[in-house]
Amino acid sequence: MSKSIDINGKVDLNEFVSQAAAAAKTLDASTALIMNNSGKAVAFYCYNGGDLVKAVPFSKPLIAAGYSGLLSAGGTTFKVYPDNKADTEFIVKPHKAYVYEGPGKITSL
Repeated sequence: MSKSIDINGKVDLNEFVSQAAAAAKTLDASTALIMNNSGKAVAFYCYNGGDLVKAVPFSKPLIAAGYSGLLSAGGTTFKVYPDNKADTEFIVKPHKAYVYEGPGKITSL
């Protein structure tokens, strides 16, 4: 029996992991899926992959702990700064799913 996953809401980590990779492939070319499993709300500042200035983020979704949401920017990869802190930067690719566990702890599915 297959259930659909609400990719923009509170989800169980095991359910997210089992279904997110397939769901992410259906997203548009500037979007990735992420679950915030860090234990606190995080604002994910997303910049285009080639953006060297980082003056204005492409998007900055605030995702509560235990919830999933969408990261959006342009390019074949884009840079994400949790809570806009440069020392915690990570790179994501569109059409992919990720689990964020805290600074320096990002898992690609």
